Amino acid sequence: MQLRWGECTWEDIKAAAAEDYIVVFPAGAIEQHGPMLPVDTDANIAEKNANDGADLARHEYGVKCLVLPALPYGQSCHHMNFPGTISLRFETYIAAVTDVLQEVVRHGFKKIVIVNGNGGNEAPLIVAMYRVMEEEALQGREVRIYLHPGHADGHVRSETQRLRDEGVIPVEGQMGIHAGMWETSETLADRPELVKRDKLARPELARSSVPAWAWRTDELSQTGAFGDPSLATAEAGAAMWRMWRESVAMFLARVQED
Repeated sequence: MQLRWGECTWEDIKAAAAEDYIVVFPAGAIEQHGPMLPVDTDANIAEKNANDGADLARHEYGVKCLVLPALPYGQSCHHMNFPGTISLRFETYIAAVTDVLQEVVRHGFKKIVIVNGNGGNEAPLIVAMYRVMEEEALQGREVRIYLHPGHADGHVRSETQRLRDEGVIPVEGQMGIHAGMWETSETLADRPELVKRDKLARPELARSSVPAWAWRTDELSQTGAFGDPSLATAEAGAAMWRMWRESVAMFLARVQED
């Protein structure tokens, strides 16, 4: 059985459903990532974490899983004033995710894990998950849809702290949430040719912390970047990718036993 859904035949997919495979759904975004990173950064993160994590889960933990093609477009309304951002409206995004999830369920799969690469996707993803669960429950069917917890995952938190203690990952602070050291390090390790190194400068921000209101990026940063991308290193990025791979794999192993 191929790892990627798109590389399977319909007979492969029918067999995978009969064998209770877990379906992994990478949810990305196309949005600005400052003057130094490509606009497909979040789409690449979601796709790479899903595929690498599922591959490790198969070989390390014996997890039966298939990875859907990534949904590259997401909910990125807070970046709308920067060219290159393509944001689906909330209603459109929820409907698209709901349709994908329902199609997977229609083919007989009972467990789906969403691997999200964009913070703006989280709220509408949760709405879509519960919408599908509700509709299936009303028909007397059970489906379990999981969202990988991202930075809140226990393995990610413990590994991040260990790598900080060892000096591999610099401490960036709260405002490193977007286009900062973290994502720049990942891109340096994965696609270094796409990083504009002459643009790796810490931006001047309008605030020192994330506001409580529904904010737009251009209210806080003229460059679209937060944090300090100049702290980024390929070494840190490689460690981050390993951590994510392990985290997704272990999460899939838990889902298989759930």
